[in-house]
Amino acid sequence: MENQQNLPNINWYPGHMAKTKKQIIEDLKLIDIVIIILDSRIPVSSQNPDIAEITINKDKIIILNKSDLADKKQNDLWIKYFKINGQTAIPVDCNTGKGINEVLENVEKLKESELEEYVKKGRVGKKIRAMVLRYSKCRQIFFY
Repeated sequence: MENQQNLPNINWYPGHMAKTKKQIIEDLKLIDIVIIILDSRIPVSSQNPDIAEITINKDKIIILNKSDLADKKQNDLWIKYFKINGQTAIPVDCNTGKGINEVLENVEKLKESELEEYVKKGRVGKKIRAMVLRYSKCRQIFFY
């Protein structure tokens, strides 16, 4: 049996993923809310655990994209699952735009009290800054 100390250290994590993750972490300092796009047919396996970890202290909305291709009952179960875990999930069909208005309404609702605090302090016109993230397993890259 070979000595494990003589084996080369292989880094499987592609450089472009590491670079993008680093950029996301840096940009999160400027962001009010994170919108994560998942495939509604496979929402758990279309997630990247790194995203959950680095956005842990940010408000989030989950977009269950391709909801028109998934079973409606399954979509409802996933929405309930995310709600139990303290997250808002919204079924969306990005091809037709169905559900997008609900996403925008939820972003405003989630940040409403924060914006009211800004108004009380005289800071009128504050914009909500959002980061939209999607992880593509087939290409092994983050889209940001």
